[in-house]
Amino acid sequence: MADNKEISIEETIHNGPPSPELEKPQQDGIVRIPRPLDDPRDPLNWPFRKKCGMVAVLSIAMFAGYAAPFCGQLNLVQQAKLYHKTTVQITYFNSASSAGLASGGFFYSPLAHKFGRSSVIFFALLGCLAAQIWAPMMTGKGDYWSYFGSRFLSGFFGMVTSVLGPKYLVDLFFLHQRGRVFTILHLALNFGASAGPTFSGFIAANRYWPVEYWWSVALLAFTSILVFVFLEETSFDRSEGAINMTPPESWIANRIQTFFPFLPGNNSVIKRTTLAETAKVAILPFKIALSPVLLTVAGFDTISFGFYVALNALTPVWLQKPKKFGGYGFTITDNASFTFVHWIGFIFGLVYGQLVSDRIPLWVAKRHGGVWKPEYRLHALWLTNFFMMPVGLGLVGAALMYRLHWVVFALGQIFVTIGSMVSIPVTVNYIAECFRSHTVEATIPVNSMRLFLGLSINFYATDWIAKTHIGWFYGMMAFFSLFAFFFLILLMWKGHVIRSWTPFGLGSDEEGEHVVAGKNIHAA
Repeated sequence: MADNKEISIEETIHNGPPSPELEKPQQDGIVRIPRPLDDPRDPLNWPFRKKCGMVAVLSIAMFAGYAAPFCGQLNLVQQAKLYHKTTVQITYFNSASSAGLASGGFFYSPLAHKFGRSSVIFFALLGCLAAQIWAPMMTGKGDYWSYFGSRFLSGFFGMVTSVLGPKYLVDLFFLHQRGRVFTILHLALNFGASAGPTFSGFIAANRYWPVEYWWSVALLAFTSILVFVFLEETSFDRSEGAINMTPPESWIANRIQTFFPFLPGNNSVIKRTTLAETAKVAILPFKIALSPVLLTVAGFDTISFGFYVALNALTPVWLQKPKKFGGYGFTITDNASFTFVHWIGFIFGLVYGQLVSDRIPLWVAKRHGGVWKPEYRLHALWLTNFFMMPVGLGLVGAALMYRLHWVVFALGQIFVTIGSMVSIPVTVNYIAECFRSHTVEATIPVNSMRLFLGLSINFYATDWIAKTHIGWFYGMMAFFSLFAFFFLILLMWKGHVIRSWTPFGLGSDEEGEHVVAGKNIHAA
C-alpha cells in the first residue's frame, strides 16, 4: 500500500487544523474510505496483487456462469426440427435461462450467511456444471421441457457470482477504486452472455447441436478448481468490539473450513449463525426491494438491460431468417461471427469504465468541496445511456424496417452493448454503496428486476411486431430507454431525499465522507 500523504505545516497555518476526515490515510490526494484497521485480517490491508487475483477468479467464475445458460442460443433450426417447434418457441429457452438468473439470488443470500460466500459459489458452479452436462443429453423428440429445465437450472446456478461477487469488491477495495473493479467484474457478465453463443456457434456450425456444450463443461470444471484453490472469505467486521474469525494457517485446513463448513465437527472461517438469523437474512431482499431508491434504479435497469437481453435473444431469428422474408440469411457460422460486434462494445465499455467510472464521480465530488455522495457515480452514464443506447436501438429498428445493410444492424448492436456494459457496474456499485451493510441482499432485487422484461419479451414479441411493425418494435424500445434515463436524473437531483425514505432502517452509505483531499485526482 502506498505511503500516507503528510499534511504540511504550511497547510495547517493557512487552512487551520486538519479535520478528522483529512487525517485518514490518503493516496494521490484521495482519502481512503473506509479506514482499514491495524489488523492483517482486514481485507483492505491485503497485498494489491492478492486483491487482483481474487478479482480475476471472480471474473472467470462470472464469465463461466453467464456463458453457460446461453450456449444453445444460435442453433435454432436444428432444435426446432428436433422438438417440432417454431424458431421463436426455441428462443423461449433464453427466457428460461433468464428466469434462472433472476431467481437464484434469493436463495444464495441466506446460504452465504450460513456457510460463507466462497463455499456457496463453489457448489453453485458445480450445479451449473451438472446442468451443462444434462442439456446435451436431451436429444429426444419429447425432451423439449427437460431441455427447458436444464436452461433454467444453468441460469439459476450460474448467476451466483453476480450476487455474491460485489460484496468481495466492497470488502477488498476503497471507495475511490470500486468503479474500476465493478467494471471488470461486470464485463465478465456481459462478455460471458455473448461469448457463450459465439464459441458454441463456431463449434457446432457443421455438427449436431449437443457438441456445443462440452467446452462449457470443461470451463466450469476448471473454474471450480480455481475457486477452490484461490478464493478466500473477505468477511470482516470493523465495528468496535467485533470478534473476527482467524483462518487456519495450514492451506488444506483453510480450504476445508472455507468450502466444507457443514461437515460434522468442522470449524468455519465465518462466524456461526443461528437459523433465526439466517431466516432474517432471507427476508432482507424483499424488505430492501420496497425502498424507493432501489425501485428507481431497478426501473432504469429493467428497461435498459431488459431491451439488451431481448435484442440478444431475438437477433439470431432476424439474422438467420431468409432474405426473402426480411432477414439477412446468415448461416450459424455467419451468426457466430456477427456476435463479435458485441466484443467491440465490451472493449469500448471496459476502456470507458476504467477511464471514467471513478474519475467522473471524484471530479464531481471535488466541485462540491470534496464531499462524497453515491449519486455522483451515475454521471458516468450520460454518454452511454442517454445517447448511445437509444440511438443503437433506433439503428437496429431502421436496419430491419428498411432492409439496410447488416453493418447498420451491427452498429446499433454495438451501441446497445456499450450502454448495457457500462450501466450494469455503475448501477450495481451505486446500490451497493446505498446499502453498505447489506450489499448482497441489495443486489439481489436489482439483478432480478432488470431481467424481468428480457425474459418475458420473447413471449409477446410476435404480437408487438404485428401491431407496430418491426421498425417501431425497436423504435419504441429506443424511446422507452431514453425515458428510463430520467429515473437516474431524478436520483442525481434528489437522491439524498429518496435514500432517506428507505424503510426498516436498512439504508447505510458513505455520504458526507471527505473523499477528495487534494488537487490531483488524475491518478486516483
